[in-house]
Amino acid sequence: MAMGATEGGSSIWSALPDPLRAFANRLDGKRCPKELEGRWRIDNKRSEKLCPFVVGLGVPKWACPAIGILERSTELKISCPESTSSGVESIVIEDTTALSKRNVTEVRLDGIEVEKATRTGRKRYMLSGSVENDHLEAEVASKTSVVTCRLFQRGPGWETRQERALVHQHDGAVRLRERNVLQRSGEEDVVVDRFFEKVQ
Repeated sequence: MAMGATEGGSSIWSALPDPLRAFANRLDGKRCPKELEGRWRIDNKRSEKLCPFVVGLGVPKWACPAIGILERSTELKISCPESTSSGVESIVIEDTTALSKRNVTEVRLDGIEVEKATRTGRKRYMLSGSVENDHLEAEVASKTSVVTCRLFQRGPGWETRQERALVHQHDGAVRLRERNVLQRSGEEDVVVDRFFEKVQ
């Protein structure tokens, strides 16, 4: 729970000096959002297709129908492992479809970039993770986990970002929103929102 949301502690929290409040927020921002934990299955009716996102990364358009079939069975498993001795927490996201092996991403939530390689080892990128507490959107109902891949081999300004948070929707349900953002130098961002319902 964010420190500012502690029951009965709002007056104490507001009385803290700004630098101390900012420091506490930074510490809280490194905590894995446990409200995202569990298994989540994609809601195809409410989700946008990934095609614009993957085409922006260089996948040919003719592959989109096959990708569309695969993503219909997407499941996510999100977990928050025990923090390390340094106190830095991490988040683990397992992504599976009916026809593909699970893809596991584990990232520390301290915002520090770590160089990684793709499965084939042919390309490298910088991976980092963080947690956002402040939301401009009223429907957001949790902290947001952010996984950023800076695609430095493609040149300056290239990165992907996956933002996951719980959101209130018009039908009254709370779902997991996965916002996929592709940023490229000199071009408009590509944004694809997918929604997931909790399985367990």
